[in-house]
Amino acid sequence: MKKPLVIGIFCALGAVIIALGVYAASLDGRLERAGYAAAARGSAAAGELAGALAGLDEGLRAASYSADGAMRSYLCARAASDAAAAAAAMAALPGSTQELEALAGYINGAGDYALYLSRRAAAGEEPSAGEAETLKELSEAVSGISRDMGGAFAALDSGELRLDGYGEQPGEGTLGSALAGLDAALGDFPKLEYDGVYSARDAAPGLSGAGQVSEAAAREKASAFPGVGKLVSRGLTGGDAPCYCFEDGDTRVYVDGEQGRIMAVEAGEPSGELPVDAEERSLELVAELYGGEFTRVGAGATGSGLSFAPVEDGVQLLTDTVSVGFGGDGEICSVDASDYIMYNRERDLSPELTAQEAAGRLSAGLTPLGYRLALLRTDGGGEALCWSFLCSDGEGGRVTVSIDAKSGGEVKIEPYQS
Repeated sequence: MKKPLVIGIFCALGAVIIALGVYAASLDGRLERAGYAAAARGSAAAGELAGALAGLDEGLRAASYSADGAMRSYLCARAASDAAAAAAAMAALPGSTQELEALAGYINGAGDYALYLSRRAAAGEEPSAGEAETLKELSEAVSGISRDMGGAFAALDSGELRLDGYGEQPGEGTLGSALAGLDAALGDFPKLEYDGVYSARDAAPGLSGAGQVSEAAAREKASAFPGVGKLVSRGLTGGDAPCYCFEDGDTRVYVDGEQGRIMAVEAGEPSGELPVDAEERSLELVAELYGGEFTRVGAGATGSGLSFAPVEDGVQLLTDTVSVGFGGDGEICSVDASDYIMYNRERDLSPELTAQEAAGRLSAGLTPLGYRLALLRTDGGGEALCWSFLCSDGEGGRVTVSIDAKSGGEVKIEPYQS
């Protein structure tokens, strides 16, 4: 190789090395600045969290002392706002998301419960003895969280703890490790029983947990479904409502593991078109599978079938529906009775208001056209016995308004769907 060529190659390599060094130095500087920015964001979030927790603690404690409904409503609403601020600040903290998720769940639950009590107070309702006790326990629990987290933040300011890096697993001497220890100590956080998403209500009250049917009995029940041939067992599933799964080609039949009832059938994709006798055939099948009286209440869960509700003492149980779907060949291809099996049980279905009394709670601008007595699923996940009125607004619009048949409060206001 000629000498000038060798010198040229080395010069080119040197230029490349120098360029890479400059780029590496630049990248290192940017990463360092990004680290400083992340630390600053983390410190700001920690400060915001401490302030929001202190406000939540103060609001809950003051609400537990209040004897005035308007003041209690305001204090609980303020506490719910502070809980939302605390959850937002917690989401901005560095460290393991897993360590913060459970803690955020407690805070969100406290805020949602406070908002529930605020609505109750605004409606002129006094908290029950149990709710008042829960509010005090909640205040004590949040006070402990605020105190312990305040100590962790003080240790962070003094240098005893350091902020975790984003994506870093919490190690000894980090804020993440302190939060993990705090979460582990929250086993005594009060269970919230109310009409809300963080309620500790039974996930499957229709199942008593009294026992378990055998696989042979479940197979016999599944084999009785129309059109099913030789079944292969896929075992017992877990979850709130364990069930046996059986397969026959592309058909799957699920049988609940406690009482041996068909929970679901999947035998193809439901079609958008229904045969003319779809309702008659569906009611016949539902009555055969589950017994009792059912009535059609609308489209199925997928929007391409029919939905049926059991009727007890004249009350439509819209919480316990069964959906039936039809395939393109006009045959039944799906059944979904999970709501019926998980929720159907004995209930108090006696209204304390008549339909006429409930109609008196409607807005003056609405004219009732018809009504039904039904058990509804509330937005918080609970249940409410309601007089549901189909109303006209006088301008060609229609709306369904559901009035609680026991308290007289509005439960739902929904656009009318034919």
